[in-house]
Amino acid sequence: MFARSLSRLASAAVLLVSAAASAVGPIAVRFLDLESVVGAGREEEQPTSTMRLLQYRLAGAGGAGNATFVVYYFGAGQGGSNAANIERWQSQFTTADGGPVEPVITTSKAGDMPVTLVELRGSYARSLGMGQGVDAQPDQTLLAAIVETPKGNLFAQLHGPTATVAPARGDFEAFLAGLEPVAQP
Repeated sequence: MFARSLSRLASAAVLLVSAAASAVGPIAVRFLDLESVVGAGREEEQPTSTMRLLQYRLAGAGGAGNATFVVYYFGAGQGGSNAANIERWQSQFTTADGGPVEPVITTSKAGDMPVTLVELRGSYARSLGMGQGVDAQPDQTLLAAIVETPKGNLFAQLHGPTATVAPARGDFEAFLAGLEPVAQP
C-alpha cells in the first residue's frame, strides 16, 4: 500500500512538472477498463490502425524531429511473448557502424500489473510486424513497455529522435506507473 502511494506521488510530481511547463496540462485517458495520464503538450492523432488504442505526436524542439507515443492492444493472448517482442525490436536497431544494439530492460509494476520496459538507442529501421522495414534513421530511441493487464498484454511505445524522446521519458514512465483500473461506482 505504501509503495503504491509513493508511486502515485512520484507520478503526480512528474505530471505537475509537466503541467507547469505547458499551458495545456496532462491528458486523462481511459481504455480497456484502465486509466492513466498522458503528458502535457502531446497532440492527439487519429490512430492509424484498429490495434492502436491511443496515438499522440510529440513535437521536437530546436529542429529535432517529432516523436510518436502509441498504445497497442492485440487482444487477449495475442501480441507474442516478451522475449519475441524484445528480439524483434532489437533487430530493428544498429549502432553507427552497423553492429547490434543491446536493449536496456527493466521491470516494475503498475499496481498489480507487471511492466517490462525496453530501451533501445541507435539507428532505427522501424517495421511493423513482419512488414517491410524503412530506411534506418540515425540517433533514434525506442521506449517500449509490455504491461501484463487482466485482459492481455498492452504495448506502449514512445519512439523518435533521441533529442525528442529523452525529455519525454519521465511522462512515459508516469503513464505506465499511473495505469490503474477505472474506479467502479
